[in-house]
Amino acid sequence: MNAAAEPILRVQGLRKNYGGVPALQGVDLEVARGEVCGLIGPNGSGKSTLFDCCTGLQKSDGGRVVLKGTDITGWAMNRIAREGRLLRSFQKTVVFPTMDCEENLVLAGQMARFPGVASTFSIGRASRRRVAALRERARELIEVSGLSRVAHLPAGNLSGGQQKLLQFASMLMPEPEIVLLDEPLAGINPILIERVIQCIESANRQFGITFLIIEHNTDVLMNLSHRVIVLHQGQKLADDTPAAIVRNPQVVEAYLGG
Repeated sequence: MNAAAEPILRVQGLRKNYGGVPALQGVDLEVARGEVCGLIGPNGSGKSTLFDCCTGLQKSDGGRVVLKGTDITGWAMNRIAREGRLLRSFQKTVVFPTMDCEENLVLAGQMARFPGVASTFSIGRASRRRVAALRERARELIEVSGLSRVAHLPAGNLSGGQQKLLQFASMLMPEPEIVLLDEPLAGINPILIERVIQCIESANRQFGITFLIIEHNTDVLMNLSHRVIVLHQGQKLADDTPAAIVRNPQVVEAYLGG
């Protein structure tokens, strides 16, 4: 990481307790703009809690979250998504099952950019131009996601992996600057795993989107990531290149099972 460059995301001393149980114990980390950064650790190490606190789903008990140089600690989730262009996925895949791929993506783009009911569903020349632009972007993302062959089908008829691809494309509709992915490869077959990887790499390369990714498939994540951060018992254990992480004896003992 270029030390002179402002990181797109900075976490400083982040703490979160659930009752008397500490989930995060003063975590510090940075993600550089344009980076694909992996986040690994054993179950219960605080990975999803970190995502929750960074995106406003949970309020932290201490520390700061800084997005593009702005302290967003305590901001509501919708404000972070709208003003900070930070989005996250969840482990559960959600699509609109009766709509086809393009309709899913257009709706995602409408609701993200124009969250008010009146602006989303308004009619008139400006609305038609807006929808036409969203349809053009939706078709581009359908191609990028490899969904062209099934784009005409209701989303509910797609396989679980194809729905994950559609959800991923939906997240790109609002043109986010950074995306936090929570286990994007879980529960899908090897062919679609390769497609998801290609989508992430393409979005990073073509659109300059930064990614922070939680993924238990460490072999894939090590090949995909520019850098990997390891959490253990709510603390940062390591932060290095993938090659250095797999050789780190503390990481091997805590997580990789060497």
